[in-house]
Amino acid sequence: MQDFNPLRLPMTAGFRLRHWLIFFCAGFLLSGPAWAQTLEITAARVQGASWQAQHLKVMLRTHAQKNASLQFLAGTLQIGKQHPWQAIQGNCVLQTRQGWSCSALHLAISGSPWGALQGAGRFQVLRSGGLGSLHFQLEGAKLGKLTLLARSAASGRWQLQTQGEVVLTDWVSALHLLPANWQSGGELGWQMHSSGVSWSQISAVHFWAQLHKGQFSSPDGLQAAQNVAAQLSGDGHLQKHWQGHVQLRWDEGGILWSPWYWAAPARPVVMQSRWRQSAKNWHLERGQINWPNLGTAKFAVSEPIQGSKLDWHLQDADVALAPLFTTWIKPLLPASSFAAQALLAGHLHFSVAGNPALCSVHWDLQHGDFSTQQMSLAGVVSHGAWGANVPVEKAVFNWQSATLYHIPLGPLAVRVVLHPGGFALQQPVDLHLLGGVLHFQELSGHWTGPHSGFSMQGNLQGMSMKSLTQIMHWPPFTGTIQASIPRLTYHAGTIQTSGELSAGIFGGKLLVRDLQVQNFLGVMPLLRANVSVQGLQLKPLTDAFHFGYISGVLDGNLRNLYLLNWSPEAFQGHFETVKTPGVPQKISYQAVQSITKLGGGDGISGFFQGMFLRMFNTFSYSHLGMGIDLSNGVAELSGVHPENGGFVILQGQGLPRVDIVGYNRRVSWDELLARLKTAMETGPQMHTGE
Repeated sequence: MQDFNPLRLPMTAGFRLRHWLIFFCAGFLLSGPAWAQTLEITAARVQGASWQAQHLKVMLRTHAQKNASLQFLAGTLQIGKQHPWQAIQGNCVLQTRQGWSCSALHLAISGSPWGALQGAGRFQVLRSGGLGSLHFQLEGAKLGKLTLLARSAASGRWQLQTQGEVVLTDWVSALHLLPANWQSGGELGWQMHSSGVSWSQISAVHFWAQLHKGQFSSPDGLQAAQNVAAQLSGDGHLQKHWQGHVQLRWDEGGILWSPWYWAAPARPVVMQSRWRQSAKNWHLERGQINWPNLGTAKFAVSEPIQGSKLDWHLQDADVALAPLFTTWIKPLLPASSFAAQALLAGHLHFSVAGNPALCSVHWDLQHGDFSTQQMSLAGVVSHGAWGANVPVEKAVFNWQSATLYHIPLGPLAVRVVLHPGGFALQQPVDLHLLGGVLHFQELSGHWTGPHSGFSMQGNLQGMSMKSLTQIMHWPPFTGTIQASIPRLTYHAGTIQTSGELSAGIFGGKLLVRDLQVQNFLGVMPLLRANVSVQGLQLKPLTDAFHFGYISGVLDGNLRNLYLLNWSPEAFQGHFETVKTPGVPQKISYQAVQSITKLGGGDGISGFFQGMFLRMFNTFSYSHLGMGIDLSNGVAELSGVHPENGGFVILQGQGLPRVDIVGYNRRVSWDELLARLKTAMETGPQMHTGE
């Protein structure tokens, strides 16, 4: 056997791929003779349209036994701005009887994003007439499994089929699909078929990928996934522009992306769409989402190839309101907010669009129900539209029944006018409650700007006090409430008035100033106000409380009133009678006993004194009053004036004269309420016939 010096081709900067392939294929001509021959090809750089490889070397040694050895080395590979490796080398035993066949390929890669890689496999190149084919297989611990089959014709038409499996742990970090300090795992299998009419162009592609046991987690635990199984498939065809179809199916697992958490339902979640590329935009068209137990929707998305103005549409969505609220809306709400405690039900049909901010909404709600500890709505029906660029839209909102703090509300039908920044009543509305009517003269809202919220103005006529006190578990009042409501505003959970709220009660007037209710519909509402009473008739008031008979007129005030969860926490209160022409100032024996107990005494004592006073139905008095200063659960008591270290609550007049003096100035609020309850429940109610 005769040896020859190897054939070396010059290393030239900018050596083109087509020239390099011409010289490499000359190896076919050298494999036929019986003697040994060596072909060595080197190139400083081989490059294509968007890639280049540097420092390539291929060495082919043929032998008389019709086989050969093939070795190849390559330096840096650059694809776009990426560098998949710094160096690659491989070798195999090559057989050339029927094309080229390498059944013992060994491949080693260093300097890759995945670290050092090694793999073993084989490849085969066949040529018959004008047809050629390449079959390639490779398997490695980090590389996974890869199979590739390529066919070509003399005309340039080609087909490529590839499939493989890979463990994702190293690939996810190498391709920067997640932040560097995240954990990931899972297995990915894929298949792809592509074809073209020439080697310079691809005209069709079909792909399929299946994820098994997918998982990831962020260091803070706010983003994570476990045991995710999903499938992505689709195709594309080049006509004037690329277009095709894509489908994503989610079968198993759970995903946490704080504040949301999604668990795969029993049947797969499927999203599919047509897609196309125009000269200026990418488009997803005729998209559909099917989420079992939630609903269905259509969608479309358009994004410029250059720029970031995304146009999106979610159309004809039909969803169950309960899972929509629980899964998608509730996680966005503060846990302590009123809305976060709600339970919703019903069926919602809606369409929304944005570019990218929300710009239009259409909705139709049927059979809606809404409930919290503070309020409930039943039989809700609503439909309407809103547009960010439309001056006026209209909407309808109805309910069959409702409650607010257990107060029943009658049916309501509201028509509103919507504008980009808020809404307003189309016409005044009456709401029936407890035998009366709450008249909304004005109701409007704003959801943008620093003063977002709503405001109202109206009046209340004929609401039954008896029904209200029963519902609120207050002492029983009688009569009705007539009230005027000044402008009342709601913003960021707080209700307040800009004027004075007035109501007629027990023949007098109740005035509420500086009203503010924080966390109105929350768990622990806080009310602040200053309250005054003018001309309150004591006879109907004491009849309602079963306190004993008292006649007269009462004035007073509650300054710096604080109610937490509708229970008093602090106030400075003082009430006393004022002499009024035509109104006698009289008090019954039972009322004397009740006031004495309320002030901390044991009532009128002494056998002869008690027997004597019981002979009179009523007693005259000149002054009656009491003050209570509540703070930190302790009430400090006072009367109409101090006397002998105590305080006068009742100053009698005439014969027999009855005075009531209290000496225990400080008492717990709970004890004071217990005394009031005892006073109202002790003894029969006395009527004078007035």
